[in-house]
Amino acid sequence: MEKIVLFGDSIMTGFSSGKAKNYLTKRIKKDFPDYDVINMAFPDFKTNNAMTQVDRIKKLNPTIVVLGFGTNDISIDDEIKPGKFSANLTNIITSLGEKRVILLSPPYIDWLKDPTRPWTRQLQFELVTEHLSKQLDISYVDLLHDMANCDNLKELLQADGLHFTKQGYNLLEDELIPEIKATLARKTTLVSN
Repeated sequence: MEKIVLFGDSIMTGFSSGKAKNYLTKRIKKDFPDYDVINMAFPDFKTNNAMTQVDRIKKLNPTIVVLGFGTNDISIDDEIKPGKFSANLTNIITSLGEKRVILLSPPYIDWLKDPTRPWTRQLQFELVTEHLSKQLDISYVDLLHDMANCDNLKELLQADGLHFTKQGYNLLEDELIPEIKATLARKTTLVSN
């Protein structure tokens, strides 16, 4: 069975009330019932940590990897520079294979509730992911701006201003599903030619 792997931080795990809830995994399984959807997301992971898991992801031989990091890299606690974030993501993406990766920008975070993740760093790290998507010619979802431009922004985040509510996952699913379908269609076209 072909596989869709979700690889990221607590946003990808569906973190709520201190526990991983697999919200996103269940939604993707519903949208792609013929695929094995595997969640390889780790709460509190930064791209530095993710580098240690790339071989495990490769062994799964995924058809698609949805790559969603940045929530923790953005934090000024144990700060990672944008250049290091870029280098880490580039290594992860090229190791996994560009044609199978869908890259998410870091999400919007309410910096008034979580001042360790300031708006300026959110913008810097989104620019890094956008640039990488163009440079490596990979599928991209600008989650930061998709969220920031919502009229119901406060309803997308839990009380911590960081983790998603069900409405936040609705938005992520709405943005991600077309990218997964387009990536699968491109892979089918490449195989049949």
